[in-house]
Amino acid sequence: MKTNNILKSGLGIIFLLIPLLNLLAQDAARVDPEHYKVVVDNDKVRVLRINYDPGEESVMHTHPEGVVVFMSDTKGKMKTESGESMDMVMKKGDVIWTEQAKHQPKNAGNDPFEVIQIELKNKGNVAGKKSLHLFDLPAGMSEKQLNDFLKEMNQAIADEGYPGAGYHLYKITSENNDYKYFMEGVWPDSATYDKIHDSAGWKAAADKGKDMIEKIQAQELYLKAEKVQ
Repeated sequence: MKTNNILKSGLGIIFLLIPLLNLLAQDAARVDPEHYKVVVDNDKVRVLRINYDPGEESVMHTHPEGVVVFMSDTKGKMKTESGESMDMVMKKGDVIWTEQAKHQPKNAGNDPFEVIQIELKNKGNVAGKKSLHLFDLPAGMSEKQLNDFLKEMNQAIADEGYPGAGYHLYKITSENNDYKYFMEGVWPDSATYDKIHDSAGWKAAADKGKDMIEKIQAQELYLKAEKVQ
């Protein structure tokens, strides 16, 4: 996004794609509220209380990295996005670290089980890739409209398992005759950036604001940067 036709790998071309809603890559609490209840949610962590009765199975969903605490003996079967299945046998009190995951759990035992999952939102790492968009609001567009749209985009990104990535809108408070706002995109690294922008959930959310973003693209200054190692 410099002006008009830049953004070969970013917003511009993606917005022209027809989105396909992929329900297999969504947040557990949204797609399976029967088993996943949010008990704490702030800017640092989200905590889920997870309960399964014998034989109950979830749908495919995602989790960011975090910590899992087993509140009861647990016998489960975990199906991965590739279709593989693995057994999971844990004891009450076990605590494990989990990487970002996409899976479909099932209670394979004869007793109910309960799990507490602590999902991390901010790892405290410096972003490996950023994008910066300097612009003024086009005629007919309000600050609230744009900010609400970015919140939807960030939710779609979180649903893909990346709650620390996304877009942030700032109003420029110093004197500037060319630009009144800047929008920052924050990404862990280039590979994650590409994965998010190729996801069906991101494309579906992005398509809702296609006209809005195209107007911004027509007059913005767009910069991409990667962290110097």
